[in-house]
Amino acid sequence: VTAFEEAIAQDSTLGEPHLGLGIALFKRDRTGAAVAELRKAALLEPKVSLYNSYLGKAYYEIKDDRLAKKYLAEAERLDPQDPTPHFYDAIRKQSINRPVEAVRDLQSAIALNDNRAVYRSQLLLDEDLAARSAALGKIYNELGFGQLGLREGGQSLAGDPANYSAHRLLADSYLLSSKHEIARVSELLQSQLLQPINVSPVQPRLAEANLYSLGGFGPSTASLYEYNPLFVRDRPTLSVAGIAGNNNTLSDEVIVSGIADRFSYSLGQAHYQTDGFRDNADLRYDLYNIFAQAAVTPQLDLQVEYRRREMKHGSLRLDPQLFDENVRREYRLDTGRLGAHYSISPGSDVLLSLIYTDAEDDFSLKNAPSFNSRLDAPGWQAEAQYLFRADRFNLVAGGGINDADLDIVVSDNGVAVASRSAADRMVTGYLYGNWNWPRDIVWTMGLGYGDYEQDGIELKSDVLPKLGVRWNLADDFSLRAAYLQTVKRSLATSQTIEPTQVAGFNQFYDDINGTKVALYGIGLDGKLSDQIRVGAEALKRDLDIPVITFPDNSLVHNEWREHLYRAYLYWMIDRRWAASAEFELEEFE
Repeated sequence: VTAFEEAIAQDSTLGEPHLGLGIALFKRDRTGAAVAELRKAALLEPKVSLYNSYLGKAYYEIKDDRLAKKYLAEAERLDPQDPTPHFYDAIRKQSINRPVEAVRDLQSAIALNDNRAVYRSQLLLDEDLAARSAALGKIYNELGFGQLGLREGGQSLAGDPANYSAHRLLADSYLLSSKHEIARVSELLQSQLLQPINVSPVQPRLAEANLYSLGGFGPSTASLYEYNPLFVRDRPTLSVAGIAGNNNTLSDEVIVSGIADRFSYSLGQAHYQTDGFRDNADLRYDLYNIFAQAAVTPQLDLQVEYRRREMKHGSLRLDPQLFDENVRREYRLDTGRLGAHYSISPGSDVLLSLIYTDAEDDFSLKNAPSFNSRLDAPGWQAEAQYLFRADRFNLVAGGGINDADLDIVVSDNGVAVASRSAADRMVTGYLYGNWNWPRDIVWTMGLGYGDYEQDGIELKSDVLPKLGVRWNLADDFSLRAAYLQTVKRSLATSQTIEPTQVAGFNQFYDDINGTKVALYGIGLDGKLSDQIRVGAEALKRDLDIPVITFPDNSLVHNEWREHLYRAYLYWMIDRRWAASAEFELEEFE
């Protein structure tokens, strides 16, 4: 602030120091003075589009939509080739429930992106494009265009794997996808590790897999503003949400978050309960989350997080043949996480993640109250990753170790009648490269390694190829194809920082630990007009599932086959209406 004030004292007729002072005052949450300085910048140099863009988003920040609209429109008029006001206006329109118009503004911002090459490097232009594509995907999700949200998120990460908003977009997009819990919570973890200091609340439910509850209670996804905050401000925020329904269904979520200089924090609590739709189908859980992040230096961010999950429920099986009217379960999971993000240079980053968990799982029977089965499962997971980004090329390399102990005790009247101990251990490594050559084709090539042991028996030790291609056949259509292999690892919290997608195809499913998977996929996405989007994909997964038989500890392999066929049609009818239709078929052997 002092430096900008000194610059103004030397020459008060220039707009630039007033712009800088306004941004600095916003950081200190002095919004009135900040808006006044941005107004001075626009008045002193009224022909500069950028000053009008910043003034427009300043009025948006103080919730003056009329003036925000006025100055963003003026910025577009002054420089029709500048993508910035289109991007800011899309955020404004989404916040006033005009998502279809926001889509059009974001598409314009993306189309105009390369016009900023006058003062932006290709690397920074690629980062801009990834951020705008992620924002576009967020709006698609709001319209119910879920497949387009996934496509935009995957495409953004192929261009910039360090884009935290694209990782968060994928985490949100996976919410309604079956068997994608690992991918969802992993994308959230990667988003958190890469994010700058920000005021976005950490929702307790989002990092937890397999909660079995209604997916729509509370604000389950971040707003477009949270993806792309226009001004970072030192202040606390409060978020409260909840629902109530029949069958004693209640929930609440309360989050306090904020920024204080180079430190951000979030404290959250979520509760959910329901009696279910039949006897012994009740569910109750409580979640607690404490998160803190500190920008130690401009290059180094450190994070610490603690989560607790307490759950009680009956039999939640939907299949009548598997439903048990007597079984009861109580589950507790404590998770501690340390994370670090070090930016070596503008195109080079290092991520570190260390997670420790301690779980207790108790099963009992209502018709045999003396019977109890208890599982104790402490475990830890350490991962490291290096990201490199250059013009038309990026690289992601890393690896990790997962280690968990399992102790099972079956007792009757408090006396142990059976027990068993087991241990899971997996070492992983990977290298992914994305090449944009020629301009219309993005190639993904990589190798993974997985060495998985259970009870000292090596279940899998494999080199895992990763191949993918995304080809823009024309301005309106793109073809995607992939072949890849994975091994399902034992994860401490179902989270990993390894990339979850290859050419838009998810590679981490909720399979049985140690399962080796070969995936084949092909997809076509395009637009019939500016208003109509269509697409289809076919997916095949060959699964080799290891099973250890007891008591002889012999290893057998089961083979499964899965096929998935999906098609969609999305139509933005006019400024206010949108329609969607999707088809999905799954086959299992």
